[in-house]
Amino acid sequence: MRRRDLLAGVAALGVLTPLSACASTSAALGETSADRRLTAMLERHAEALSEQGGGSERLGDYSLAGRARARQANAARLAELRTVDRAVLSPRAAVDYDTALFVYQAMADQYGRYGFSDINLRPSPYVVSQMNGAYYWLPEGISSRSPMSTAADAEAYLAKLNQLAVVLDQETEQIIHDAGLGVIPPSFILAKTVAQIGKLRDTAPGENPLLASAFERARSAGLNDLPTRAEAVFRTRIQPALTRQIDALSALKPRATDQAGVWAKPDGDAYYVSGLHSNSTASYSPAELHQLGLKWVRDLSSEIDRLLREQGLTEGSVGERMTRLDHDPRFLSPDTEAGRQSIIDAANARLDVVRACLPRGFTVIPNDPVVVRRVSPAIENGAPGGFYSASSDPNQPSVIFINLRSVEENALWRIPTLLHHEGIPGHHFQAGALRAAGELSLFRRTVRFSAWTEGWALYAEQLADEIGAYENDPFGRIGYLQGQLFRACRVVVDTGLHHARWTRDQAIDWMVANAGEHRDAAEREIDRYCVYPGQACSFMVGKQGILASREKARATLGDRFDLRKYNDLILASGPLPVDVLDAMVAHWAAKA
Repeated sequence: MRRRDLLAGVAALGVLTPLSACASTSAALGETSADRRLTAMLERHAEALSEQGGGSERLGDYSLAGRARARQANAARLAELRTVDRAVLSPRAAVDYDTALFVYQAMADQYGRYGFSDINLRPSPYVVSQMNGAYYWLPEGISSRSPMSTAADAEAYLAKLNQLAVVLDQETEQIIHDAGLGVIPPSFILAKTVAQIGKLRDTAPGENPLLASAFERARSAGLNDLPTRAEAVFRTRIQPALTRQIDALSALKPRATDQAGVWAKPDGDAYYVSGLHSNSTASYSPAELHQLGLKWVRDLSSEIDRLLREQGLTEGSVGERMTRLDHDPRFLSPDTEAGRQSIIDAANARLDVVRACLPRGFTVIPNDPVVVRRVSPAIENGAPGGFYSASSDPNQPSVIFINLRSVEENALWRIPTLLHHEGIPGHHFQAGALRAAGELSLFRRTVRFSAWTEGWALYAEQLADEIGAYENDPFGRIGYLQGQLFRACRVVVDTGLHHARWTRDQAIDWMVANAGEHRDAAEREIDRYCVYPGQACSFMVGKQGILASREKARATLGDRFDLRKYNDLILASGPLPVDVLDAMVAHWAAKA
């Protein structure tokens, strides 16, 4: 979808548009001088935030001094924002003001604590873990996404390798610093993390996720000396830095315990409230959200029970019956490399099915390429079951990664919902609509909210059902509802771990019994919640927020409500906190 086509679709909605780069459109919307001042201010802020996080040519600053500078810069942005009189802003600009205020207040709180935090508002008490740190996030992007066509591209790639060694040592510095405050990952997290860092360090260059893809593309481009030069950087700089990080984490093992929740860390209860608020963008207390999660689990379990009975599955609990589906030969691929490839092939074919349904749910349909690939075996032990990686290179497709460590965890009845969540109409479709939203300001394209991003993807699972993706596929529909149940269980388990002081084993047992999850998958999920307090709640809280706003708009508009235009509105408006989104939708419905 071209930019002008998307803008035409947005205009047809009568949408409360984001910040505009177009003077004529701004004037038509009744832009005030305060609006223009806010627009310029947030543009400057977004450029500074982008610079702070690194960019295409360099990595960010992960040092303690860099964190202190980021905290000071955020305080200055918040102070400047508060010089704007919100009362004189247009409704459109007020949305941007409220969004910025939420971001800066959340960042101010998180930068005052230990651990890791950034513009994504997904804090972790542990700078490096089995799901966090430069060794985890950066190798795939550095190797696979760095351009590799010219000698200048090769030099830029080598520069990033050298920068990675610096970043690793910066993180090691903070690991030691935070340990001095009493912040030590649980023993089971340390064990997984050390093993994964060691695997990256010890994997041969020709197979290493940091190097292999770049080597292949360099040879194809005739850059034949790059592999030798890159391997030298890896051997002399990156491997020693990885060893130093392993040593720093290993030194903490005698002081580590098996207590899973952040409550066991310094000021841990307050840390959890902060993480829950920034991830969910809502104001639920941990206790309140725990009870809501239990209700969602009961309601979804009842619906799944009905559908399972319709398929003749009547014996055992809902969780037990879904577990049996994982062993049903109808849905299993062989536990071989060929079997794993057949899962990838079936997943790519499934994307074509849902693409045909999109006109029932949207008037604006981006057409960005996406493919399904396997999670690198180097990180699959700590990686989630699936995740989406948006391409920053227009010549490369975005990727939906599926963790194929276990074939049983990827029974075919589960695959469609994973694709709808991570791909279409979930994260990939969402990212395409956001990129195409030409009137969205740089600031609004910079900020991210888990509740909007993950909430949309979970809402997309339900939407896929509503637009017909599961017609004549009863087990696929059970898979969709199991995906919803799984996210409701996440709310219960996350609040259980960090608020109700559940043990790791207690949380795993509860997830297996109530979500129909394979035990290995449940263990990885629980360990994820341990290192990202509150993030697991963002899916269901965000989805329920989008759905509640939709039903309010439907009640306001009656027969004039158009599902397609509502969905276009949510995506074109870009990332918003739940409460800001609800106010925007109410304004749209009233004006419509």
